[in-house]
Amino acid sequence: MPVVLQRTVFFACFMCYVAIAMTQDIHFTHFRMAPVSFNPSLNGTFQGTYRISAIYRDQWRSVSNSSPYKTPFVSAEVNIAGGLLLENDWISGGLSFVSDRSGTLTFKQQLTNLNVGYHIGLDDDYNNVFSIGFSYGSGSQGLNINNLNLPNRLLTGSNGETFAADPNGDISKSYSDLGIGVSYKATLNDGGDLVRFGVSAAHLLGPDISLVSGAPSQPGGPPVTGPRRTDLDTRLTAHVESSFLTSDKIRVNPAILAQLKSGFTEMAIQGTADYLLNARKQTVVTAGLGYRLGDALELLAGIQLKDLRIGISYDLTTSSFTEAGGGAFELAVGYVGRIYKSPDVKPVIFCPRL
Repeated sequence: MPVVLQRTVFFACFMCYVAIAMTQDIHFTHFRMAPVSFNPSLNGTFQGTYRISAIYRDQWRSVSNSSPYKTPFVSAEVNIAGGLLLENDWISGGLSFVSDRSGTLTFKQQLTNLNVGYHIGLDDDYNNVFSIGFSYGSGSQGLNINNLNLPNRLLTGSNGETFAADPNGDISKSYSDLGIGVSYKATLNDGGDLVRFGVSAAHLLGPDISLVSGAPSQPGGPPVTGPRRTDLDTRLTAHVESSFLTSDKIRVNPAILAQLKSGFTEMAIQGTADYLLNARKQTVVTAGLGYRLGDALELLAGIQLKDLRIGISYDLTTSSFTEAGGGAFELAVGYVGRIYKSPDVKPVIFCPRL
């Protein structure tokens, strides 16, 4: 096939991809170490004053060694105040940021969210907690057409649509984002066995994320058409996770995460086991397996040192993309901090005559 024809076919497919924007939302293998990434109601669901989480994902290096697919995520949460409306309630707030760069086209996605959670303890021991959360933020998508390496005449779609690129070749589209989620946690016994489940919806505003502009006017042709609108579809997510103590030193943690967007579904099933290595130093090691249906086998490992957790994983691609794509590497870090107020002790003066 001639080179020009190959480029033409490639660009026609690429224009359809950009116009329709059926991109897969960002996902993580260590999703339990980044709970606000899929459900804002999980903001503040920890025992402590604040929590910091970070994940770095690197995948498909064999596709493009010079420009791999990189996805960093970071979030900070803080439990602000309690007893606002009910005796056993509290409110939490936080910020999260995620960025994704894809391949030689440097297709980028970014999203910064403000997350707020409201939690109600249904008993005095907080064994049963209902949570609702909201996220609102600003996102953007874009790419650089200079990396396409195509003749200028191919930078126009069949109907005259073009990229609205700046002088540097950058194309970007910003939007506002809104999400909501609910979750419920039930502690089953004094050993800390628990079950947590929830549902959430993201991209509720349905923002326009099209990267192409309207067709220019042609002599004797129809009037100028406006830019094609492409809405970011709502993403629905459901999750179930549990934790059970099977012996004095071993705890098992099964989990399921399912997502639905644009008629496409994604489901990850995981099972990990924690082993108490040193009770005095509160050292726990973790290992487990997971499977993202039709996509990848997940190998997970980690260690917990008191309030610090470190996780590492590798995804073995099992889909038809195996030969071209390789796998994915992920590193996750989480820390829960506690700030205690010093007691306000009033001095007591004893009378020497007593």
